Amino acid sequence: MAGSIFSEKTQIANYETNLHGNITLNSLLNKIVQASEDQSNSLGLGTKVVQEDGVTWVVIQYDVDITRLPRAGEKIQAQTQGTFYTKNFANRRFWLRDEENQELVSVNSLWVMMDLKARKMVPISPEAVDGYGSEKVKRIERMHKIAKIKDDDVLAMDFPVCFTNIDFNGHVTNTKYIDWMTNTLPFDFLKSHLPTNFKIKFEDEVRFGDDVTSQVKIIDDTKTIHQILVNGKAKSIAEVNWKKI
Repeated sequence: MAGSIFSEKTQIANYETNLHGNITLNSLLNKIVQASEDQSNSLGLGTKVVQEDGVTWVVIQYDVDITRLPRAGEKIQAQTQGTFYTKNFANRRFWLRDEENQELVSVNSLWVMMDLKARKMVPISPEAVDGYGSEKVKRIERMHKIAKIKDDDVLAMDFPVCFTNIDFNGHVTNTKYIDWMTNTLPFDFLKSHLPTNFKIKFEDEVRFGDDVTSQVKIIDDTKTIHQILVNGKAKSIAEVNWKKI
């Protein structure tokens, strides 16, 4: 049986939106991450507590379905639920809902526990998940497979990794990746399209001092695929579906 749903009210600030007045994708991820952190703190399982054992939670993938993007000034509910976990993986769900409780955004996510010194994945301790009411299972449903860029016909943009990009785990905050990815798309494309869903997978850490290359291939009016490279190695991949407006 999955754990209880944690819910908190929040409002979309102007600086969290784009020229359409819609929340940006990185701000959307920031909203759900904040909800998970607030739930963890309420249970006495916040980041500082977990890191006392020399480990930390790291997200592997987000699958995001968008019914409608929240708009500037809108009051919404951010919700999260710990669902299932295995020896090495944990599943968490998220939702953004409007004031009438209508679902705006639904997110499925996969997490692992990382040793802070070795920077390697370690087994999940029951103490780290029991407070959420997550159920231990033998297998977690697979996340959606993400297409990869297979040729050189891409648009690319380079970004430096700055101090303000680094989070409390010592690497680039995961919400920054989707920011780099979308900013590599042409202005006219972003002005005339809205995302309907996206999937982003984090394959390796990006650290302070790295030089990042963001590549995007526009498949057609409804689909783009992305990758973040450091020294030619893929650190993150994503697939975004769009609708024309």
